[in-house]
Amino acid sequence: MHSRHHPMRPSRGFTLVELIVAIAVVAIVAAIAIPSFREISLRMATTTNTNDLVGALNIARAEAVKRGRAVGVVANGGNWNDGWQIVVSKTVSGVLEPVPTSPGATEAACAGSIEDGMPMCTQHRGPLENGFTLLAKATGSAGSDGIVIFSPVGALRDATAFDFSLCLPADRKDPLKSRRIRVAPSGVIDSIRNTTGAPVGSCN
Repeated sequence: MHSRHHPMRPSRGFTLVELIVAIAVVAIVAAIAIPSFREISLRMATTTNTNDLVGALNIARAEAVKRGRAVGVVANGGNWNDGWQIVVSKTVSGVLEPVPTSPGATEAACAGSIEDGMPMCTQHRGPLENGFTLLAKATGSAGSDGIVIFSPVGALRDATAFDFSLCLPADRKDPLKSRRIRVAPSGVIDSIRNTTGAPVGSCN
């Protein structure tokens, strides 16, 4: 039998017009997708920052009840944008200090705070990322804007309320998408979207 040989057809590549059309389609898809991706990333960062703070407040409240002494969530170096730490009241010269004091703003200082083998600084959180800012306000003459204190029964102490506004980055400011976090006198913590009219600031 004789095999039939078919002449090889030359492979056909993209024409210049097809290549230009393909590039144009990719550019259009990218123009649509990039803003959506930025919005998703912003929402994720907002949720993460909110959950981190609410989580720290809840842990501090539970720790105060468990240890039977005051526990505070303290702004690192007095600035909430630099993060925070959970600090338990220590015994100083045989007397329990009335207000929990930070051992230092760094993670190493927090980790090194020990009393009778128990950690007195139980959590350290570093600066806010992605350009977010955190505003804080203690309501009541005895309260301090730099620390949220929970009593041994889990109630808010030294303030009649404590409010935070988690504000979006400067180039994306929007009170409707920012978060308000509130600590009630009972110690209950809640967060809502929209900082319009918040006591500490609206994130405008």
